[in-house]
Amino acid sequence: MTTALASYSMVFMRFAWMVQPRNYLLFACHATNASAQSVQLFRFLNHHGYIGSGSGKSAIEDGKAEAKHAVEATKAEAQHLVSAAKKELK
Repeated sequence: MTTALASYSMVFMRFAWMVQPRNYLLFACHATNASAQSVQLFRFLNHHGYIGSGSGKSAIEDGKAEAKHAVEATKAEAQHLVSAAKKELK
């Protein structure tokens, strides 16, 4: 629907510009709508991973996932070291 609305607005922007006398108010309305629909289309494509980082996630979410993985790996290593130390003390 977004692409249809953006296309429609772009077509009627041309119409508003080409008619005599020029209809500046209609042109401005369709320019605003075309801009808003283009932003919405960009946000949709970025969210679903068609453009941008490719994964569909934001950089913050990627960083959080990496940090969580690092914390889990550190916990596992610490538990391994503690159990090894306990075995040596026995």
